[in-house]
Amino acid sequence: MLSNNSGATILLVVFLVGALFFALGTVLVRRERREKPAPERAPESFERIDQLLVAGDATSVRELERLRATAESTEVREAAEDALIVIASRG
Repeated sequence: MLSNNSGATILLVVFLVGALFFALGTVLVRRERREKPAPERAPESFERIDQLLVAGDATSVRELERLRATAESTEVREAAEDALIVIASRG
């Protein structure tokens, strides 16, 4: 009977330590998210990239290359790069 009780105690302690680590991690992640604002997206840039992708002409390619090189947002640069790849795959 004593061994069952000590096993349950050990299991309880392990559970409590795990719950403590989980709570501490949650608090730290939430604090970091509050301190660091989410980057703003530029929806007009994405709409413009879509329009250039549909057109796919030489002027559109030049504009996409300019966006890829000069856009402040990494997401916009990556979207311009993806659009250039699609246009190039069309042949």
